[in-house]
Amino acid sequence: MKPSQLFKNLSALAGLALLAAPANAGVITGWDMSNVTVAPPPYEDFVTYPSTLYTSAAKTATNGAITWKEGDVQAPGMKIVNLDDVTGEKCIMTTGYNPLDFSNKMCSDPLQSSKRWKVKGTKNDVIDVYFSATTGTTSIYRSLQKLTDGTDLKWKGFRAELGFMVNGAFVKSKVGDGLGFSTIRGAYYTKLTASSTQTAETLSALFAQGLAGPADKYHPATGYFDPTTRFSYLLYALEDEIYTGAISANYYNLFGDWNNASSVPYGYFYDDDDNINTDNTLMANCDGTFVVTDPIMETGYCTGTWVTYRKLPGLDANGIAYPSDGIKKPVPLDMIAAWQANPRYLTGLIDDLANLGLNYYITIGDNTKWPTPAQFVMRFYPIPAAAPAPAEICTDGIDNDKDGKIDCADSDCATNPICPAPVAEICTDGLDNDLDGLTDCADPNCAGISGCGPEGLKTTCTDGIDNDGDGFTDCADPGCAKNKLCL
Repeated sequence: MKPSQLFKNLSALAGLALLAAPANAGVITGWDMSNVTVAPPPYEDFVTYPSTLYTSAAKTATNGAITWKEGDVQAPGMKIVNLDDVTGEKCIMTTGYNPLDFSNKMCSDPLQSSKRWKVKGTKNDVIDVYFSATTGTTSIYRSLQKLTDGTDLKWKGFRAELGFMVNGAFVKSKVGDGLGFSTIRGAYYTKLTASSTQTAETLSALFAQGLAGPADKYHPATGYFDPTTRFSYLLYALEDEIYTGAISANYYNLFGDWNNASSVPYGYFYDDDDNINTDNTLMANCDGTFVVTDPIMETGYCTGTWVTYRKLPGLDANGIAYPSDGIKKPVPLDMIAAWQANPRYLTGLIDDLANLGLNYYITIGDNTKWPTPAQFVMRFYPIPAAAPAPAEICTDGIDNDKDGKIDCADSDCATNPICPAPVAEICTDGLDNDLDGLTDCADPNCAGISGCGPEGLKTTCTDGIDNDGDGFTDCADPGCAKNKLCL
């Protein structure tokens, strides 16, 4: 045998040996709940409960929770599926039962069967979700998730990182360490990848189609605010990080930054099946301020105008809401009155404007390379928008909104009942109460009141008052220079 042929044969045998050698790989075995406290039972149907996520296993501080609405979704709100009963796929999803056949929830359950695990931020700080892992076969997990802004501020977006908790500190995952965001086939994102180049199932950040988007095989009707384009974020992915780009213009033009749950507008909904706890049809929204009279039932009244983005307000001859044309139009007052008298029409928050649906994949490779082979962490970083400027308080003597004008001198207070009414100068409080530009003794209205008058008298050079309002008091006032008490 020629030496070259022998070398080829040996190389081939070595290759077969390498193929036969078992490769280290990993499997997610479950949700590591060492930093979690689950709301205790009993649970009431249609009530939302939290599995609180703490910043550490010490459970002394929290920035968020995994939540669930009791019903077909059940405690603790998230699970790992390692063998779907139909497709065999793996996923991260919510817990409970399939509402259509009452079987255990699976990755392949139909759309709108409540599959998404829900992370809610309650403070504008990092939120950590721990996972348990072990050695096994290389595993690709589809994550079906929602992320909700439940803080006091709107968000610009978010960033998510994979990593490990090492001696109480988060250590970000590294390229090639067997943990990363990936495509549906398990290929890590080794180069920056935009969601616009991937399918929605593989990588996307979308608000509910019922709010905006075209009809398709999963959605028989168009979205309410926009019938053609989904509300969404552009996502960017690397092996160990996903972050948002720009929010879609159709969302921003209507609502600005990503709504926090307390700032979403109120809507009028139609209950077509006499069950208020199932999905109801959004018929109109309050264009203005909605004054809540019953926070439990979410009832109240709109101080602005009820408008609709549907082609026509109300229902058609078949009792179905008209499709959207994306054009805002007022709802007639007599129709609003009829809705108020009809128990099938309900007011409530359009809460999906705060809930962002996320689709992405995680692939677990060789977990023996991890600093903590039995655990990894997914960390979410909210990106809060700037806090709104504080409003002027018209009675506290402070420039609350930092515009250089105080109380009634600020145009923001022009409609405050205190400011249109005449106000007398108070001569001892250091404030320009009557807004004439003069304060206390410098105001002629104070002449002869509370010690206000000429400086230089025996009584006024020793009373501790700036009697003539020139900024100088007692012996420091030129008017007292010749007073023998000051010599």
